[in-house]
Amino acid sequence: MRDEQREQEAMAVNLASEFYAVLAKYLPHTASLGEIQVLTEVAKGMYADAPLTVSEVADATSMNRWSVSRILMRYIEGGIIVERKDPDDSRKNLLVWTEEAFKGNREWSADWLEVWKAGVERLSP
Repeated sequence: MRDEQREQEAMAVNLASEFYAVLAKYLPHTASLGEIQVLTEVAKGMYADAPLTVSEVADATSMNRWSVSRILMRYIEGGIIVERKDPDDSRKNLLVWTEEAFKGNREWSADWLEVWKAGVERLSP
């Protein structure tokens, strides 16, 4: 059993390494885990057709609002995210992906799904 556990742990490490290689292909090598978390939460909101506010992203990531705002400013300045007024509450700004963000995500997702599928195949008996 010990050898099997070690093999599974090694496989998990290898899959993580492949995942990071995919991330490195699409994100600057200086991107922090916090930046990736913020981008991921905004993406989840977009794909659920429920764009989030800064406060909602902060809650979802367990980060403070100031840190999330600082990260978002880089994405806004980089043309990845824009803020739009909430049609139901004009006091709120919703975080919305640009077409550039969707394009990058389509490319990233295709690469990531290949890594994921290969991992599933390796785990299958």
